[in-house]
Parts: sequence; C-alpha cells; structure tokens
Amino acid sequence: MVRHISWLALALVATLLLASTFAGASQKTSRKEAALRFIAERGDEPYNSELLQLVAYPSVSALPDNHGDLLAAAGWLQRRLADAGLENARILPTQGLLPVVYAEYLHAPPGAPTALVYGHYDVQPAMDTLPLWASHPFKPEIRGGRFWGRGASDDKGSGVLPPVQALEAILKSGAGGGGGPPQLPINIKVMLEGEEEVGSPHLDPFLAQHADLLACDYVLSADGGQISETQPSLSLGLRGALGLEVELVTAATDVHSGLAGGAVQNPGRALAQLLASMWHAGNHSVAIKGFYDNVRPITQEDRDDILAYNYDEQKELLTPLGASEAVGEAGYTTLERLWHRPTLEVVGMGAGFQGEGIKTIVPRRAFAKLAARLVPDQTPAEIEALIEAHVADHLPPACNASIQLLGFKAHPYTQPKESLPNRVAAKVLTHLMGNPPKFVRSGATIPALAAFQTHLNVSTTVFAFGLPDSNMHAPNENHPLSMYRLARRAWVELLFELGDAAAAAAAAPPADGQPQRNEL
Repeated sequence: MVRHISWLALALVATLLLASTFAGASQKTSRKEAALRFIAERGDEPYNSELLQLVAYPSVSALPDNHGDLLAAAGWLQRRLADAGLENARILPTQGLLPVVYAEYLHAPPGAPTALVYGHYDVQPAMDTLPLWASHPFKPEIRGGRFWGRGASDDKGSGVLPPVQALEAILKSGAGGGGGPPQLPINIKVMLEGEEEVGSPHLDPFLAQHADLLACDYVLSADGGQISETQPSLSLGLRGALGLEVELVTAATDVHSGLAGGAVQNPGRALAQLLASMWHAGNHSVAIKGFYDNVRPITQEDRDDILAYNYDEQKELLTPLGASEAVGEAGYTTLERLWHRPTLEVVGMGAGFQGEGIKTIVPRRAFAKLAARLVPDQTPAEIEALIEAHVADHLPPACNASIQLLGFKAHPYTQPKESLPNRVAAKVLTHLMGNPPKFVRSGATIPALAAFQTHLNVSTTVFAFGLPDSNMHAPNENHPLSMYRLARRAWVELLFELGDAAAAAAAAPPADGQPQRNEL
C-alpha cells in the first residue's frame, strides 16, 4: 500500500512538472504573439512617422557644424528609449564631443543571458552632393514603397529603431510574474554610438571606462544588412581600417610656373611618383614592404562560403556602379579580395589651383588621403609604420613629407560560425525570409565589433536589415518599408528564441561527466 501511494505521488509530481513545462512554453508563445499583435495593431503610420523624425536630424559626425544636431538626435533617442519602457535611459559622455545613448532592462527570468544591442545614430555627409539627390537628404520622404533620406538605411531605419520598437512591443504587451514588472525573455542593454561614421575614435576608452556597465554575454549589432529582401545573411567578419593623409611640401609659397617652373620641385608631380610606388602596376597588389606579411591564407571553408554565396559580379558590383570591369589584386576573385584580402586606396588628393580655368603656378604643397582596409592578423599600428617607412624610402628629392592620422582606425573583426546567437538568428531569418542565411564577410568596417571583443570579451551577431541597393553613403539613400516592417517582427522573434535557446542550453544534461557550458 505504501509502495502504491509512492508511485501515485511520483506520477502526480511528473504530471505537474510536465504541465508546468507546457504552461511555461505556452506562456512564452502567447507573450511573443502578444508582442507581434501589438505591432500589427499599432499599424505602420506611427513607426513610419518616427523614422521620418529621426532622419530629419542632420546628425553628420564628420562636420563640426552638425554636432548640435547630433546632440539633438541623441536627446530624441534617449526619450524614445524611455518611452519604450527601458530603464536608466541616459546620455553618456565620451572623450570626444559626441555622446553614447544608453538604456537597459534587466528584469528577465533568473539565469537569463544579457545581450548588448548596438547601433549608431550618426550619418555620412550629404549636402556636398545635394544636386544629385531627388529629394532633400534631411527632409525625408516616403515614395515608391521606400524611405528616402540620409540615414534612412544606415543606420536609423535598418538598425536603430526596429529593436527599440520590438522591445517596446514586448514590454507594453506583457507582464511580469507575481505582479512584478514586465519581463523580456533576456536582459537587454542598448548602446547607440554617435561616431561610427568617423571610425569610432573615442569608443575604445569609452568601453574601457564602462566595461562593468556594458558587461554582457553577447552583442547584437543593429548595424549591417541582408543580401536581398528574400535572401538573408549572417556576417562572420569585417575588415579593419586605417585612414591617413600624406602631405608633401616643397616651398614656402606657391610660385610662378614661368619664372620658377623647371627650377623647383613640383609637389603634385612628386606626390604622383610617390603614390605610384605604392602599387605594383602589373598585378594591382600593394608594393609596400611587409604589407602582406601577417595576412592569413584563405581556407577551404572560406572558399566554400564564397561558392555558397553564388556571387554575380556583373549584377552586384559592376552594373550598380556603372563600372566596365572589376580591377583588383591578381590571383584572387572579387569576393576573395573583398572578404579576405587587405587593400590600400587613394580616397582624396589635391595640389594647386582647383577652380575653373587655369592659374599658372607651381604649388607649394600636395596631399593624398589614403584608406587601408585590414584583415586578420593585421593591425592599424603595423600598417601605419609600414606606410611611414615606405614614404621615407621613396620620397622624391626636395620634398618635406608629413603623415597625419585621420581618426579612421579599427581592427579587423572575425567570429566563429556556430555561436548560439548566430544559430538562433539563422533560425529566425530562415523563418521570416524564406531561405536559410548565407554566411558572409564584408569588406566594410564597423569599428565597434573588434572593440567589443577587446574590452568586453564577447562576440557580435550582426542582425540588421539594410540592402545593397539602398545607396548607403551615397546620394538618394533609401530603405524599403517592407524591410523596416520585417525588422520589428524579426527582433521580437530573435529575443524570444534567444531566451528559449539559453534556457535549453542551461537545462541540458552534462556531456561525458563534464559540467555543462552554456555557450553564448
């Protein structure tokens, strides 16, 4: 009889535990559905309106005249984060003039991981190309199913606002247990930077100073993009960067080209000779000694990812740019160059009279702005030293050379494919976009990603929704309403899936007698 009662008790306990498990899963599902319903019932207009408001701020970090606009945009975002239900929304100073906007919500269930959501609210200059815009870059419009304006894609529409809207939907449609505050599936910290478009020059000291505040299990970057509206991607790496200016000075003043031409060094011609020495004319590779010494070889796994991408060079590179053919380092395909090989480019240069007509002088100075894109295991300091040595060794006669760093400096970033956030993001993207994501790398740079690895010891999953045809950094930047709408839902699903995956990993039995590691 005692044994019979014991078996009944065990069966009852098992039934209650099973019911509790199903109830928990059902509760999580209903909370996700409630958040998605909140978004659907609110409709597009409020979300569209706030993107138009945010894009209207000319938050150009490269131009001192716009720094007041950046501070105004930061204030708008601080209020928006607070309105969404996040806590401790505030503006944190950096060692520069442009601050970081921060907020958090740390009421997730016990044991839940913490994610840091990253984006940037600064944008590229636009007024220098105003005649090329169909509408004013800072008077945004909706037409043809797209937002038009500087920052509509990078990063206000594709990145900054959708996660905030998703967090708001979860918080305002759900409640915490036991009468407590509303819960998110995981703990969240939000960090929005104001200097990304100028290379994040003050980010490293900011992260070092606030490492405890920003401590997290992983980062989710809202800066990035997808291959197309139906083909998602997940980024495994981005190149680093270094920007510098080389100046040659040959005289104290401009001189008459008839009275002194042929008798003094011409800095424009000398600069052309110096620049020509930096590349091998036959194969377009960089001729600076040691430039490739630390470059990793391309692996078979890398080449498999490139083959899986099925890159169409004509469609994705040449036609959009109006270019006649691809030109680059010999011996490598276009994607191999963009994803795995470093570059050195002339991005600006000048000497002498720049106006219409002619002014017959030999100028006193000439300059060139150079930008290098770096791959693992190159560092900005290494490449800077190599360029300085090359200039010293190849300087034409009668020239004084100086090199100035331009603040555009970042280490390359790479991460493993099989992290938990990557796996969860792949699941969400496959569900919402109809295809599994391609694993890609980018020739571009997001300085924060390597900085997070250095100072917070965490990797970053890029979860953003810009598109290649959105004219980022160019005239007529735009962003599809469909991707803006998709991103809100995707962030809701990502947060719930991350909560479920972390809970499952923590509850999994130890393997081979070893303690279970909750790999995030």
